[in-house]
Amino acid sequence: MMISLLLILVLFEQVCVSPVTRIVVLPKPYEDNKVKAVINEKFFLTCFSQNQASTSSLKWLSPSGQPISNDPTLRIYTALNNQQLMLHFEKLEPTDAGLYACQGVHDGLPDQVKIELTLEKKISFHDTKLEQFIKAGQDQLVQCHASSIPGPEIAWFRHGISTNLKNDHKYQITNDGLVIKNVQIEDEAIYLCQASVTSTGEIKRAQINVQVMHQPIWDVKPIDTDGVNGQDIVVRCKANAKPVPKYSWFRNGIMLVGERYVFTADSLRILKSNVNDRGTYTCEAENNSGKISANFRINILVGPVIAPLEEVRVLEGNEARLKCIVREAFPKAQITWKYADTLENISPSSDSSIEIVADSIEDSNDNLVGSWSELRIKPADRRYNRNITCVASNKAEVNERQVRLIVEYKPTLLINSESKEFYYSWLNVDSSGSSGSSSSHVSRGASVLMTCIATGEPKPQITWFFKTEQIKHDNVKYILHKQQLGLSQLEVIPDGLEDFGDYQCKAENTVGSSYRNIELRMATSPSLPPMLVLQATKPESVNFQVTVSNEAESNGGLPIHTIKAQWRFLNSDWSNQNEKNFPVTNAERLLVHVGALMPDTEYLFRVAGVNKVGLGKWSQEIKIKTLSRRQPEPIRVLSQEDCTASTKCYIEWTSDSNGGSPIRDYLVKWRRLSYKDSSNKHVDTNRLGRWSDVVVIKAPITNYEITSILPNSFYEVDVVARNDIGPSASQPFRIRTLPGQIGELEAFRKPNESVINRIILICGSIIAAIILFIIIDVLLLMKFDCGLLAILTKSCTNQKEITIDFKPTPTKIVQHTNKSNHPYKPISQTEDHTGNASIPLRPNENV
Repeated sequence: MMISLLLILVLFEQVCVSPVTRIVVLPKPYEDNKVKAVINEKFFLTCFSQNQASTSSLKWLSPSGQPISNDPTLRIYTALNNQQLMLHFEKLEPTDAGLYACQGVHDGLPDQVKIELTLEKKISFHDTKLEQFIKAGQDQLVQCHASSIPGPEIAWFRHGISTNLKNDHKYQITNDGLVIKNVQIEDEAIYLCQASVTSTGEIKRAQINVQVMHQPIWDVKPIDTDGVNGQDIVVRCKANAKPVPKYSWFRNGIMLVGERYVFTADSLRILKSNVNDRGTYTCEAENNSGKISANFRINILVGPVIAPLEEVRVLEGNEARLKCIVREAFPKAQITWKYADTLENISPSSDSSIEIVADSIEDSNDNLVGSWSELRIKPADRRYNRNITCVASNKAEVNERQVRLIVEYKPTLLINSESKEFYYSWLNVDSSGSSGSSSSHVSRGASVLMTCIATGEPKPQITWFFKTEQIKHDNVKYILHKQQLGLSQLEVIPDGLEDFGDYQCKAENTVGSSYRNIELRMATSPSLPPMLVLQATKPESVNFQVTVSNEAESNGGLPIHTIKAQWRFLNSDWSNQNEKNFPVTNAERLLVHVGALMPDTEYLFRVAGVNKVGLGKWSQEIKIKTLSRRQPEPIRVLSQEDCTASTKCYIEWTSDSNGGSPIRDYLVKWRRLSYKDSSNKHVDTNRLGRWSDVVVIKAPITNYEITSILPNSFYEVDVVARNDIGPSASQPFRIRTLPGQIGELEAFRKPNESVINRIILICGSIIAAIILFIIIDVLLLMKFDCGLLAILTKSCTNQKEITIDFKPTPTKIVQHTNKSNHPYKPISQTEDHTGNASIPLRPNENV
């Protein structure tokens, strides 16, 4: 009994009096010794004693109470690490959940800690395709399977999480997914399957692209197509379907095969089509939901084929018929007419002589068809003598053919500037007489080329007659040129008066002939003298205006080519005259300038016209007195305003009148007016620049190159001519220099800036010299009691002797000059042999 009581007391002491367990498990349990872990993850528990010295033999027991092995090849094993026993789970499985115990021995007594391992599983989706196809018109399931521990809650959304789907007439949420009732094409969208666990706060979404499978629906339905013979044909056929449909092509129920047929995803191309490709075709689109088909027709268009057209000839006044035949075309060709040269359409509405007759053949739906059109012109005249174009067109193409309509008519002789009514020639004379004189000796006359031009169809042949006799080519008197149809030229070289008169030109073709007289007239020297009008008088020259008549009879039948002017002193006769020839252009009025006259002198002037025959009658004489001697007239500038350089400019001039006295020289000067700034804007200077120095140019030189001027500037230039009487009037002109490469400050400074700068420099130098003189004078006065001025004038007679040798002695003067930025320069001197005074040199300077 006593032994039992003792044992009870010992046990009570161990339970009630002994300390709490010394074993610790990590991670620390959160409640009721529970530890959480995640399925499919690695995990470990750590067990150790707080008093390692009194605790030993640590081991882990499984929920079944069995010790856990330390074999690391097992999925669950233990490992000892620094007195800590670790329980490793390489990959947690749902069966690993349970109560695990860590046991040890403490002070000889067993000790343990029990840990309950609870497992969680993260949300995962399985058997859930991210792209799913459902059929239209049926109830279809969109599958979504999610799992987790604890189990997830499932929600469905469409078009993002803003549209939460509920169980209603359209949608039903099941454990397997979302049921969409009576699926339509508009049910195709992105759906979200959301799984969430409230206790853990975990949430995941699967984005499922739901495609609605439906039978094909036409996007582009094939239509009837017109192709051009010989060209490729493309027909489009496109259907919208899920899945993408397969296309098949048929012609008259037979599937198309062969290299001429090229199939793409949505089109059929027939290579180099021909008329045999016409017919009814079928495009068929099919997928596992259904099939659709559409019929269409292909027509092969054939461009018009025009038969060759032959030349049509008709006499003027008769009816002309031109027929254009189209051999084949599809569809029927439309035929029109136009003039080939002007492209003007020919229509009865615009020309009452026109009538167009066409066939009445109806168009055919399948077969090639021909057609024709006839152009009738009544009456036909020479206006229609031209190329006419037949134009045949349909939907395939436009073709043309030309035909020549020739309207024959008898020749018509033309009179124009080339083919004249009359021509002129004259008989040459020798030196013993004049033309028309009975004592003259006539030689062969001047040749003349007469032209005859005729129109007609066919082109006429031209022959020449004189006095009813046909002219033959003899290469002496008669020479025929350009003998061709419709044109002939006859060169006549008259021997005497009998060769002048009417010549006859005859034009002849198969329709008839025509005649025209062409007169050869005798030309003479001008019979009407020119009119002479004084325009201007100067000391050394005069200007006249001469008016010449353009009438052939007044000019002797030939144009005046020269005006001869003569003048003499008033008190002399015409045997001592001066003369000058002036060529005549096509103008009626001619300006005549006569120079090298004497000032203040009276002259008589007269003029006469000259043609190929000779000199005509003299005009009425005009008495003119030149002006007295005076200054030259202002110069006239010949050079351009724009210079060819930036800092120099070439100028050139002339003087129209020297005032009756030779010009000795020219006076040239210039000044700057304005400039252009860096932005090329014109800037006027505040005041005119200073004139340059006058440059004298000796006559007869009339040019000069101005240099040393600024770029990009306007200058005013004045050139004055000077003779013994005096200078001419001033008449300045402008020049403009090119932009230069110098800086803006230099390019745009005013002309007087350099002068101002020089004045400032000179004044500054003078002031500096005066200040230096005063400083030296004061220093000498302080040391020697005698100033510099007194030393220079040798007026220091009552003062002590001043001896300044040439040794480098540091003096106050030298020290003062050393403070300057410039070295003290030696002063020119003349040595005085009577005294010992001398001018000091710079410090350290040797003599």
